[in-house]
Amino acid sequence: MNSAIGSANDASNAPHALNLWADGQKVATLGYEAMNDRWSLDYDAGWVGTPGAFPLSPALPLQPSADGYAAGAVKRFVENLLPEGRALDITATTCRVSKANIYALISALGTETTGAFRFWRSDEAPPTFAAAPPREVTREELDRRLAERDEIPLAVWDGKVRMSIAGVQDKLMVYLDRPLDDGGRLFLVEPPLASTHILKPEPARQVTPQLVVNEHYCMSLARRMKLAVAEVSIYRTPRPVLVVGRFDRVVVHGGEEPKVQRLHIIDACQASDLPVIYKYERNFGSGEHVRNIREGVSFEVLFERVEQTVNKAVARMTLLRWALFQFLIGNCDAHGKNFSFFVRREGLDPAPWYDLVSVMQYPGIDHELAMAWGDAFSLDEVGAFQLADFAQRCGVDKNLLKREATRLAKLAMEHAPTQALSDDYIDDGERAFAAQLRDFVVGQATRLTKLAGEAAKIKPGFL
Repeated sequence: MNSAIGSANDASNAPHALNLWADGQKVATLGYEAMNDRWSLDYDAGWVGTPGAFPLSPALPLQPSADGYAAGAVKRFVENLLPEGRALDITATTCRVSKANIYALISALGTETTGAFRFWRSDEAPPTFAAAPPREVTREELDRRLAERDEIPLAVWDGKVRMSIAGVQDKLMVYLDRPLDDGGRLFLVEPPLASTHILKPEPARQVTPQLVVNEHYCMSLARRMKLAVAEVSIYRTPRPVLVVGRFDRVVVHGGEEPKVQRLHIIDACQASDLPVIYKYERNFGSGEHVRNIREGVSFEVLFERVEQTVNKAVARMTLLRWALFQFLIGNCDAHGKNFSFFVRREGLDPAPWYDLVSVMQYPGIDHELAMAWGDAFSLDEVGAFQLADFAQRCGVDKNLLKREATRLAKLAMEHAPTQALSDDYIDDGERAFAAQLRDFVVGQATRLTKLAGEAAKIKPGFL
């Protein structure tokens, strides 16, 4: 059997192998043949027989077909776990490997990735006890490191890369021993300890000013509207840093030391078995000769994931609300890696939302939509016809679209002004930016109410 498509015993016979572990239990063996770039995956029989066991993704079920897994499916899953952009460059340089060497990168970063699994060398098991006390990061040290980012990347601490989650923005994963407003302390993590929060500082570049306030506002607005989002707060060194609670981690108390349980999540690229370069609907970009190629994650592809979920009605409604909220806040960059699902043995469940940012506030950034409404790749081009087209492609009743859009718009108009007055924004610049966001959201809510009402009247034959 060709190991390029995965089959029983392929991984154990591969020249290179890593074991995957979840909470002290071996899950699978990942095999890699470098010269031919062949990947394979064998689940451990003990894991498959566990009642609560779950697969890595729908494309990598616990029981593969007779032909094995689809060609490239294992590699696509793994590459979606890695950081992107400058963070990937830093990781590759620090580890002295090519940034195209996915196996080497997951070998270096795989002890603390997104989701439930740790990637571990095949001749060892992850430690059950910490070799040393956790490494605290003080407010003063974090402030100094933020000031030195041009010289020493934030991803590197004590000579080791600490960035092992997907994304382009600077991030640092930490363990928080208790809430920050109760004197909580930040710690770097080493196995067996897992991180509980992600720190996202203000970017060094000036093209996205007040990004911490922007994301905090949008996330907090969603929470006020009773939408399921990750918890956020602002930590000041005194430089503003967004602190995001990890929803794929649960702190369990009861023993001598708290234990962090890892929950398995995958993003929409992994759920769709697509590589990271397909996270935008126009996966080849918007150049004249490729702009009509739309093979990446679109709203239609995203809604197709409903068939993989445990509760399809809940999943469809969650995706509809997510899409409408992106319209309300003007998040042009809501792409295929910005929506995730919990993975159960029975199927997928939508995870809380994250990375909610009003990209429209930054004129220096391209505002092309990551996912088109109908055929509109610009927010300004979205009209009633495009909303109706979106609904038809995604299998959403237009009257449901109208009701939900009207409801969310009303909630946004109610809560956007209140969030703008939050005490979290402490100076004139932050308060002015929050007021700018308020005005934009209220304007979008008014527009959405009108467009959704008109969209409901468009007959299917016109689409």
